[in-house]
Amino acid sequence: MLPFSASTRTANLTRMAEDRFDVLVIGGGITGVGIALDAASRGFSVALVERDDFASGTSGRSSRLVHGGLRYLEHREFGLVAESLRERGILFRLAPHLVRPIPMYMLADDLRSRATYRVGLAAYELLAAGRNVGYHRSVSAEQVREAIPGLGGRSRGFRYFECQMDDARLTIEVARAAHGFGAVLANHARVTDLLGDGRVTGAVVADEMTGQRFEVRARAVVNAAGVWADRVTRLAGSHVPGSSDGSDGSGGGRLRPSKGVHLVFAPGAVQTTAALVTPSGADDGRFVFIIPWEDRVYAGTTDTAYQGDLDHPAVDALDRDYILGAVARSFPGVTESHVVASWAGLRPLLSQDEDLGDARTSDLSRNHAIFTKPPGLFTITGGKLTTYRAMAEDLVDRVAAALGDARPGRTRRIPLGLHGSAAAAVRLARAEVARLGLPPRTAARLVQRYGDDWAEAARLISEDRSLGEPVVSTLPVLGVEVVLARSREMALTDSDVYVRRTRLTTRDARFIPSAGSARE
Repeated sequence: MLPFSASTRTANLTRMAEDRFDVLVIGGGITGVGIALDAASRGFSVALVERDDFASGTSGRSSRLVHGGLRYLEHREFGLVAESLRERGILFRLAPHLVRPIPMYMLADDLRSRATYRVGLAAYELLAAGRNVGYHRSVSAEQVREAIPGLGGRSRGFRYFECQMDDARLTIEVARAAHGFGAVLANHARVTDLLGDGRVTGAVVADEMTGQRFEVRARAVVNAAGVWADRVTRLAGSHVPGSSDGSDGSGGGRLRPSKGVHLVFAPGAVQTTAALVTPSGADDGRFVFIIPWEDRVYAGTTDTAYQGDLDHPAVDALDRDYILGAVARSFPGVTESHVVASWAGLRPLLSQDEDLGDARTSDLSRNHAIFTKPPGLFTITGGKLTTYRAMAEDLVDRVAAALGDARPGRTRRIPLGLHGSAAAAVRLARAEVARLGLPPRTAARLVQRYGDDWAEAARLISEDRSLGEPVVSTLPVLGVEVVLARSREMALTDSDVYVRRTRLTTRDARFIPSAGSARE
């Protein structure tokens, strides 16, 4: 097992203060760690600092789907859909234990809706260009009822496939892969200033655990801070995105945070074995995903313009009512009393208009943009989780060109935590799990969370059988997962462990109220 712990972080911070790097990345979300992996795998020396924890922002608060963006067809963003489908296929190949197909059902009884969905799904699969995880088909009302037994009423429809994953775990696995290629990463390390006079040459970093400050020097600095990107660029006396006139080739644009909220329902409250795509209760033309997740179901998301505190987006009554309305429409009897947890996240969307006016954030493009002002600072924002690898490749291509060392990217071929098939790993894990006297389902859980390192998890359990027991009797998280969060995944605080590594707080908001916001 590759160590990635508090000790690793301490050594990394020392190296950051002593060495000079080719690339310094600011931001430990999926885009930032993706850039670190891409650059390090090309042979560049890389440092990455994250002010809070990996995936503590947008990358840990998504809908937990790797999807092709079916709804973007409505806006004729065929290029974005094709890119998303391509990247979905690549991720499914690189991390089959984390990225798993899930059936999605869309209900349609009237001929017009059925014709619209059929054409849209056919176009979707055509754009996938053979990289499908499953083909769509028409389903009868009886087949719908079998997959979604709690559905109110009867309706036929269509079944197609997307992929589900835990976004925070994917972020951690990419960060570990970057570490394996020599990148020097540290969470809880805040950038307080940018270095340089006219050209950015590094950053001043504060260790949030000790308060110590030091300088990190780099030939190129990457701002991958997402919705906080403006804060970073202002440290250099600039305002990007927003002030770009497009002369840098990025096309300009203004950062428009959009809030997305999800609710988690108690076991048995929403009875379904498959995901359902259903119209929102507000009749605004948007759809809500209702998705099974282990023994629970979560639903979302909202997509509303946000102007509040970027650090603490909240789930308010309007958000809850919006999602509950959609869920109750399909599952009569579901009420707010069935909600056991929730989370809110912000998307870093870009608008070309100075004044958004009456435009909805759901209408804004999910394409990314790269800004190259001031010199030495590369800012990337926009985009979506599914396309993080392509975004990272685009950014590093530009950095490599600026450094005069245009090495090709390699991330299409770098496994993310598992070598070989997930099914083969589960078969091996089952034998070991049986020897330890654990339930058979433990094998799949260990592989799905740790890939090749399932064997290390089993070894720890064999040395201490209590680690094979649930942390809480009513929840599936095992004691070994808490241990590995600190030794394998650089978890430093209780929030790191319970909010992002194990997701205990988004299974039940009452579990550990002191571990950070249970609603993220």
